[in-house]
Amino acid sequence: MSILLLCLFGTAVAENKNEEIPGWRITDSSEITEDARAAFDSAKAELTDAVYEPVALLGEQQDVYCILCRATSDYEGAEPYYTLVYVGKNGVQNIWDLWVETHSVPEQKSEEEERMVDITALLTDLATEQEARDLVTADMKALEDNELAVFIFEKWNEIYFNPDYRLYIDGKDDPQALPISGKHAFVVLGFELENGEMRDELKARCEAAATAAETFPSSILVCSGGATGENNPEGHTEAGLMKEYLVHNCGIAPERVYIDESAMTTLDNTVNTFMILRDQGIDTMTIVTSSYHQRRANILYETLAEILRKREGLSISVAGNYSCEAQTSKELERFDARIAAMQLNEMLTIFLPEE
Repeated sequence: MSILLLCLFGTAVAENKNEEIPGWRITDSSEITEDARAAFDSAKAELTDAVYEPVALLGEQQDVYCILCRATSDYEGAEPYYTLVYVGKNGVQNIWDLWVETHSVPEQKSEEEERMVDITALLTDLATEQEARDLVTADMKALEDNELAVFIFEKWNEIYFNPDYRLYIDGKDDPQALPISGKHAFVVLGFELENGEMRDELKARCEAAATAAETFPSSILVCSGGATGENNPEGHTEAGLMKEYLVHNCGIAPERVYIDESAMTTLDNTVNTFMILRDQGIDTMTIVTSSYHQRRANILYETLAEILRKREGLSISVAGNYSCEAQTSKELERFDARIAAMQLNEMLTIFLPEE
C-alpha cells in the first residue's frame, strides 16, 4: 500500500496510459530500462545517506528519469522505506545528477545529528509544497542572513505558492499589457522535436512570441534549443527551426531573431540565452514558453539574473511572461517544481561552487 500511495502522490498519473502529459511520459511498464539503470548507476555515488535499490521506473522526460527506490538508512535498526529518485542530465557539465524526495524517511529511533541547513535543503523543502512548510520556516530562520536564500525563498513564494501569480496567455491577454521597458528581448524556449521536426506545441510558442513581438517592434527575439528527439539524423535544432518558423510563417524580420542551438535543458536555456542578452545590451526580457513550463523558467531566470547582478554587476531583469496555453495537472506541476529545485541547485554549483 505504501508503494501505491507514493506512486499516486509523486508522479504525473494519466487516467489513460495513451494520454500525453506535456514534458513527461508515464512508462507503460514499471521495468527499469537499460538507459535509466545506466543513468542511476552513473550518479548513485552521490547517495551517501542510505542504500538505494531501484524498484520501478515511473516516468521519464528528456534526460530525466523518475525512479521508485527502496532505501535503508545507514544506522543500526533502520527500517527500509520507499522514496523517489530523479536522475537528470547536467547538460552544462555532461554528467548525471540526482534529486531525491527525502520526506518519506521514517523517524529514526537513535539520536540524530542536527540537520544541516543550506540552500540545497531549502530547495528540497520548497519543492514539496505544503508538506514541508514547517521545514521551510526552520530553513529560513537558519538562512536569514543569506541574501540569495532569502531571494530564492521570496521568488518561490511569488511564483509557486501565490495562487494569484499572473500568467499572460496568448489569445486571452493583450500583449500591450506586458510590463516592458528599456531595450527588450522575448526569450522563446524550445520543445523536443519529433522526427527532426517541430511539434504543434513548439509552433504555438513561436506564434505567441510573434504576437508579442509585433506589439513591440523594437524588441529582439532569442530562441533557445538544441538538436533533440529521436530519429533526427540531420541534427535539426529547436532554435534553428524556430527561427525559420518565425521568419517564414510569422513574418518576423530575420535580423531580429538570435538563436542558441546548444541548450538541452531549461537550465541550459537560461545560461546560454543570458550570454546573448548580455552581448546585445538587453535591459529586460519576457520569457515565452508553454503555460505549465512558465513557473520553472521564471524562477531559473530570476535567480540567475540575481546571481549575475551580484557577481558581475549585470543588470538584466525579467519583466514578465507570455505563454501559449497547454494542458497541465497538479501532478505535472509537482513534477515541474521538483525539477525546478534540482536545476536551481545545479545552477548554484556552477555559478557559486564555493557555497
